[in-house]
Amino acid sequence: MDFYTIFSFIEIPFLLTALVYTWKYECSRYFLILLTGIEIVDAALYKVSYTWTTHMPLYNMVMCLLFLVPIIYRNRIAFALHQLTGASFFFRVYKNHHFSVQEIGLIFLSAIDFALAAFNYLEVWLYKFYVIDGWIMGNGVRNFILITLNLLTCFGLLTYAVKTPERERFYKVHGDNSYAPDSLK
Repeated sequence: MDFYTIFSFIEIPFLLTALVYTWKYECSRYFLILLTGIEIVDAALYKVSYTWTTHMPLYNMVMCLLFLVPIIYRNRIAFALHQLTGASFFFRVYKNHHFSVQEIGLIFLSAIDFALAAFNYLEVWLYKFYVIDGWIMGNGVRNFILITLNLLTCFGLLTYAVKTPERERFYKVHGDNSYAPDSLK
């Protein structure tokens, strides 16, 4: 296992650490379990994706989009799971969902990762059809950016976990309309 492969799997221990730290908070637990599931799928398909030489950047783009699903649609997923199973856990998660600043950061990092993979995919096809002779973005630059994005994602996950008790306490004290002006309350 090389250096870059290790950094491909580095998010799973951070997700598990954040999950253990925030276990008593249902919304965070649900969110981190969804993200961990996506990362486990990515880890399981890692060796298979490397055999898709030309289409590996496309796989990376799909995984970036899949990583966004629990961030953007987790409220709808919780409601659908509540309707499907009738479990009160999913209804409580649906009712108590609050979007955090760290999630916006994760969306931004995933968008950068998606753009990098899209550029890499375009570059592969341009090289394959002899439009360009060499790589515009070399592996050294691309790998450095990917490692930086993975580390920033890990720090974002840890910040999300550390801020969870404070965020939950805030919404418990101020309620759901705490962000609304006094005239609307």
